Amino acid sequence: MAESTRSPLPPRGGGIEREALDQAAAAAEVVEAPQGAAWPARWSFEGPIPEQAYLQLIGDRRFAAAARALACNMLTAIEGDRALDAICKDAGRYLAAMWALHLHLSGGLTLPRLKAASEASGFLSGGRSRDMLHYLQHLDYIAPTQPAAGGAALYAPTPMLMTAWQRHLKAALEAASLVETAAHAVLARFDEPQVFAAFAHAHAESLFLAARTADQQAAYNRVFLHRHAGNQVVWTLLAAGEDRDFPSREPLSVSFSATARRFGVSRTHVKRMFDDAAREGVLRTDRDGGFVFTDQARNYVQFLYAAQVVHLLAAAARTFQRQSARG
Repeated sequence: MAESTRSPLPPRGGGIEREALDQAAAAAEVVEAPQGAAWPARWSFEGPIPEQAYLQLIGDRRFAAAARALACNMLTAIEGDRALDAICKDAGRYLAAMWALHLHLSGGLTLPRLKAASEASGFLSGGRSRDMLHYLQHLDYIAPTQPAAGGAALYAPTPMLMTAWQRHLKAALEAASLVETAAHAVLARFDEPQVFAAFAHAHAESLFLAARTADQQAAYNRVFLHRHAGNQVVWTLLAAGEDRDFPSREPLSVSFSATARRFGVSRTHVKRMFDDAAREGVLRTDRDGGFVFTDQARNYVQFLYAAQVVHLLAAAARTFQRQSARG
């Protein structure tokens, strides 16, 4: 997809033929809407998504089910996929993979562009961006293609990354569809390369804008999102419960040993994570030793997951409407 003048991402890498870029851009944009269909205006935004959209979703009776399904689907997506499991170990790895694909779709993946995007987001330093580029190659998620003008090597996603990311995003959008059934129009065609490319592009660009204003020092982020396997551990907490509240208000029994085995870390690492969560005011324990999110943490997680669902539906809206908008 060609970059718009509003694109927050770094300039294109050199050495890429314009004709090939235009063809890739067109493939990422063309998604035909069913004749006579319209997407609910609630999910269409110009520029950064306003916080009011997240707050409105939190008040929707369908939100708890969608948010819980999102955590469940993410756990399912990493099962049996060691590379995707490794990428989902922390927020930095996840965002590096997402931006690698997005940069490929919007001008070319090079180390300078990845570093610029990472530093602008606040999630990754320039040094870690270089490490992540090597790590993505180690996972066989990207591969070098040709040197670009000026000496910056050009990389491209491998079929392995494209398949894993397509499955991952489809699972996420399936959860979001519990709030908005119109998403099924995109899900029905998600296996088509141009539909997936359009959605992946729109979703990454939307999250990039949001990441730039995220509070990296929030206790929840420090304890779970930026710690090895913390993202996956907290998914198990968020996927639990059957009440109408999200996160659940029911005390959750956690086996440190079983959790450690499941996510390939030590029991000490998991225990320290929960100890820190209690000390930071993210979790509290009841008299029987069950874990419950504190009210402050519940509010933060609700907002975070409402944002994720809204970004998914906004990306689906852009994907759905693109062809009609082109006229």
